[in-house]
This record gives sequence, structure tokens and C-alpha cells, in this order.
Amino acid sequence: MILLNPRRRRLMQAVTFTALAPALISRAASYPGKPVRLVIPFPAGGATDYAARAVGQALAERWNQPVVFDNRSGAGSTIGTQIGAKSAPDGYTIVMGIPAGVSIAPHIYPNLGYDPLTDLIPITGFASSPLVVLVPTDSPFKTLSDLLAFAKANPGKLSYASNGAGSLPHLTTEWLLSQAKVQVMHVPYRGSAQALPDLVAGRTNFMIDIIVSGLPLVEGGKLRALAVTGPQRTTLLADVPTVAQSGFPGFAVDQWYGFFAPVGTPTEIVQQVAQDVKVVTESTRLRGLMWQRGAEVNYLSGPAFASMVQKDWQRWKTVAASTGARAQ
Repeated sequence: MILLNPRRRRLMQAVTFTALAPALISRAASYPGKPVRLVIPFPAGGATDYAARAVGQALAERWNQPVVFDNRSGAGSTIGTQIGAKSAPDGYTIVMGIPAGVSIAPHIYPNLGYDPLTDLIPITGFASSPLVVLVPTDSPFKTLSDLLAFAKANPGKLSYASNGAGSLPHLTTEWLLSQAKVQVMHVPYRGSAQALPDLVAGRTNFMIDIIVSGLPLVEGGKLRALAVTGPQRTTLLADVPTVAQSGFPGFAVDQWYGFFAPVGTPTEIVQQVAQDVKVVTESTRLRGLMWQRGAEVNYLSGPAFASMVQKDWQRWKTVAASTGARAQ
């Protein structure tokens, strides 16, 4: 075996890269040359679907290629996330990522079929939104304190809906209930689009959901907002206090949205998608559409997004351990 000194090895690497660079640049410049599939791990109509479609449609216009929205719901977003993670790493499958399938699932599913930290490449984060505590408009509970006081005095009598076992709303609710030291029955659904109608009808007592999904029903007078989970109030619900202001200092949760690619996807394509997302999210129109539904555009480059995901992964590992939350 011939050993090269470091200087010669670096020189050969540089020559190799120089030889390959035109092909790499050409591949990125011609991307995409056919429709791109965007796997969305929740049903149509919910918060994740809305955010994914808003950015996906903008990318389709920029690329002059269709973006095919592939909704694969179930198991707290893990079914869709796994399908995306195990897809061919050719750049033509993008995975819509949220905390449930990326930073929560590994800590509550005993036999998860993928590892989000090794099977997925963080492309970019592009938005975030708080969650909101919701009750039917005819509910007797006017504040979060009212709700939790009743739950404490009547263990197991109330029920709460979530958009899926293992979802961010599920873990956020369990974290809040553990802080309040109350017991409430969990009723998981396959998504917000299925859970919210039952909440409106009073079949469940309350729900913590992404504001993107719940806001239209609050504005339409069908649900009442008791608190938001963000670190500060949102101007969309200016009169609604935060959970922290309602007696739980330090309690803050936001839903983040981002794109991932199956591991092995060419780096130049990952970088191209990230750059194109940056461009489309600078659109005033897109920002306005997102904000109308409670999502604030917050672009993160690949490295910054990867760092945030790692921190979020550790945070929900701690919460899952402390609450004992598990996927049902």
C-alpha cells in the first residue's frame, strides 16, 4: 500500500474535486428535471399540511416543475417520516419535518423504524408557530386555571384530544398536565382535521393544537382560546395569555417546520433546495399567507437547522422521561 504525505493527499483531493466540480454544478443547475415528491406526515387540512403546501407551491412556481404532495398520516407522523427517510436519496423526495417525527418519536416509540438523526439530512427550517389551548365555546372553562382546577378536583373526568399519539400537542399536553399534577384521559386522532370537529361538538373537553389549525375556528366563534404556549403572546390572539403567564413560568413550546432529505441525497441538491426555500420564503405574499394562519417565517440554514433539531431532540427526551409519555 502506498502512503501519501498529507500535502500530496490534499493536492490529489483538490484535483479530484476540480475534475468533478463541473458535473456537480451541472447536476445542481439542472435540478429539478422532473416532479418532486413532498412527503407530508399528516392528513390534508391540518397545520403541517398547510405549511408544507404553502412553501411547496412556491417552490413549484420557482422550479417550473410540479411538487407532488404525498400525505402519509398515522402514528404521530412517524409513518410518513419513515416513508420519506427510506426513499431513494436522489433529490426527488423531500420530507416535511416537524418535532413529532424527528425529535419526539425516538423517545416514545420502542421500535421506531428509522433514526431521524442518522437517516435524515436537515435541509432547512423555514417557520414556527405556537400552540394554543382550546375549548368549545360553550365550555364552562374561561381560563386555563379554571380548566386545570376542575381537572385536579375531578381526576380522570375530563378528556383531551390530540392530533396523534406522539405528536407535539400530545407531548406538550402531557408536560403541562405533569406540571399541574392532574390526570386527564387522552383521546388521540389521526390529525387536527379529525380532532377539531369532535372538540367543537364537545365530544372531548379540550385540546392543545398548533395555532395554524385552531385559529380559524377561534376566529369563527366555534372554539375559545385559553392560552398560547409560546414564550410571548401572539398578536393574532392578543388578549390570550401564555401558559407561562397562567401559572407555569418557563413553560414554552413552539412547533417548527422544516424540510429533510433521505441520507445519501447529493449535497449540491440539498444546498440548492435550501437556497430555493430561502428565496421563496422572502416573499411578502408567502409570509403574509403563513402569518394569517399563525406561522411565522423563520429561515434557518442547514447547519443552524441541524443544531436546533439536536437541541430539540434532547429537550423532548427529557420531557418523555419525566412524564412517562409513550405512544399508544
